[in-house]
Parts: sequence; C-alpha cells; structure tokens
Amino acid sequence: MTERDTTTEAETTTELDAMTESDTTERAERIADSIRSQLGDDEDSRRGFLAKSAVAGGALLALGGGTTAAEEHEEEEEEEPEEEMTPFADRGTDVDVLNYALTLENLEDAFYRESLETFDEEDFVESDALAEYDEEARSEVYDFVVVAGEHESVHVDVLTQVVEILGGDPAMELEYDFGIESVEDVLAIAQTVENIGVAAYAGAAPYIESPDLVSAAVSIHSVEARHAATFNRINGDSPFPDAFDPSMSQQEVLDAADGFIVGPADEGEEDEDEEDEEYEEDEEDDNGDDNGDDNGDDNGDDNGDDNGDDNGDDNGDDNGDDNGDDD
Repeated sequence: MTERDTTTEAETTTELDAMTESDTTERAERIADSIRSQLGDDEDSRRGFLAKSAVAGGALLALGGGTTAAEEHEEEEEEEPEEEMTPFADRGTDVDVLNYALTLENLEDAFYRESLETFDEEDFVESDALAEYDEEARSEVYDFVVVAGEHESVHVDVLTQVVEILGGDPAMELEYDFGIESVEDVLAIAQTVENIGVAAYAGAAPYIESPDLVSAAVSIHSVEARHAATFNRINGDSPFPDAFDPSMSQQEVLDAADGFIVGPADEGEEDEDEEDEEYEEDEEDDNGDDNGDDNGDDNGDDNGDDNGDDNGDDNGDDNGDDNGDDD
C-alpha cells in the first residue's frame, strides 16, 4: 500500500466525518418525496402502499426466523416443502425494497460493531492473518474495517429514516451469531457479507420504481462493491473476479445470510430499558413530592411565625397604648 493509498483513505475518512445529521436527513427526505410521487394522489394506492409497508417488516423477519421456525415445526416441514420468499415483482413496493436493504445493512452494521468491540488496532497489527503485510499496511487494514463499519451505519440511518417518513415500520436489527474468534474471522466474514450485499442490491434493483431510490441504491451498491473488492484482496482473492457481478434473489440471500442470523432481537433488553425509564420517572415524582412537602412546611412555619409575631406585637402595642391613655 503506497503513500497515495494512505492519503486517499484519510481523505475518505475526513469526508465521512464531515457528513452531518442534516445531510443524512436531507437525503432520506429526498428519497421519500420521490417515492411519494410514484404513488400519485390516488387514495387506494396510498392505502395499498402503507399496507404493504406493514407487511414488509414481518416478511423480512423470515430472514432471521427460518432456523427457529424449522426447529419448532420440524414435523410439519417434513410433510410440506418450505415456502420461498415472495419476490418483489409479485407483492412489493419501494418500501419493501428499502426494508430488504435495511435488513442487510443492519446485519453488516452489527457485524462491524461486534468486530471492533472485540479487536483493536493492535490486534490487527499482531495478527498472523496479516503477516504478509508490513506494520503500516496492517494498521491500514484496521482502518478499512473502521471506515466500512461507519459506512454501514450511515446506510442504516438513511434507510430507516426513509421508511419512517413514508409511514412504514423499519426492519429492526435481529440477533446475530457471527462466530468471531480472531482477526482472521473478521476479515473472512467481512468478505462474505460484503459480497452478499453487492449481489443482493443487484438482484433488488430491477424492482425499484422511484428514480431517487434507484440512484441511492446504485450509490450504496457501488460502495458495497468497493468494500467487497478490498476484503477480497486482503483475503488473497481477486478484487474484480468477473466482468459482470452476479445478482442474488431474495431466497438466495436468505440462504446465504441464514448462518449468521439467530432470530428476532432479545426483547428482554428492551423491557429492562423501559423498567429503568419508569424507575427514573418514579424517582423524579418522589423528589417532586418531597420538595413540595418541605416547601409547604417551611412556608407554613415561616408564615405562621411571621404572622403570629407581627399580629402579636401589633395588637399588644395598640392595646397597651389605648388602655394606658384611657386610664
């Protein structure tokens, strides 16, 4: 890796850091406006769109529920073949494509998060998986992982906002098991998930109707392809093996990603968060009552003492003076 490569990477990181929340929101709103324009003013189309957007979340949950469902209904599956996911052409709208993409981006985002929580730059520098590279290059590989993770996080933010703006339910992050035990695992899995992402976007693109969503999907697809090429090269494979990248159907993506997905996220953590919030609210209420009682007592005592003293003094003086004069 040359000095020029290092400079280019630094510039990329700087540009990413410069991206503000308003930039992300602006992009999401532009995509949403374009999708709305495809619906027109027909009320039936709007109702159909929102209904399908609600269905999208449940249908995409199949990406994580296949293994669990198979265990729970093993006998039924022996009698009936497993149903494949319904293709976009038969049931979908752009919001289905958005949630499909969001499901993949959630997976990638979670993978990079876990990887960087598990291993730091020193682990990459000392890894046998990168022994053929010098120390500077090994540090750059770590930087590649960091930047790729940041990209996936931005993708998640934009896609989530678009679905919400359109009134749909964004596909939520699932529970994953990447089986990460070494830096070598990180690099191998990064290559796998990035190549799945490239093929998945290529397979979904023909079903997109909104021009702005097409533009966004293509721009994300090209970034995923850059990630895939980088990790191909790091793992000793060609960064550009074919003249045409293959596409994957929804069912093929399901089969490829199923090994990483355990099922829906653990709801226990969400319940704990809600309980913590309720506890904090109760504490605030208790503090409010205590303050109210203290203030009431203090004010009462002060007012009582003041009024008593004032009235006593005034009455005493007045009565004394009046009686003395009369006598």
